Parts: sequence; C-alpha cells; structure tokens
Amino acid sequence: MTEKKYTIEQHQAYREKVDAEEAEEKQARADKVEKEAARALWTQDGGSASDFEKAWPGMRDEARRDRIKNADQRAREEQRQYSTI
Repeated sequence: MTEKKYTIEQHQAYREKVDAEEAEEKQARADKVEKEAARALWTQDGGSASDFEKAWPGMRDEARRDRIKNADQRAREEQRQYSTI
C-alpha cells in the first residue's frame, strides 16, 4: 500500500483558498460595520430605516468613489513630496 504525500502545491492551493475565504469574510464584516454605522447616523438624524435601505446603495457607491478619489489625491501628494527631495 502506497502512502500519499501532501505536496507543497496542495498546501499552496489550500492556503490560497483559505486566504481568499478569509479576505471575503473580512470584507463582508467591514461592509456590515460601514452600513450599520451609516444606518445609526441616518436614524439619529431622524431618518427612517426603510428610507435608509433605499438610499444605501447610492450612499455606498458615493463613499467608495470618495475613498478612491482621496487615495488618489494622497498618492499624488506623496509623489510630489518625493519628487522635490
């Protein structure tokens, strides 16, 4: 009877799968926290939960655009700092 060996390739494939699953879970948790924080502010300001649910997709997309824009601006500022040195 031959013994099957656990190869480095098998381990790498396993780690890639597990890492991808963990990254997905981490992103889902971050999305949930972001949404709950926005919902809390929305309702504290007098908005209804049902109106928030309707508005959330647009708010989420707007926040994503803002994060990308801000990251781009920061990168440009850092590049300017390095180019003047």
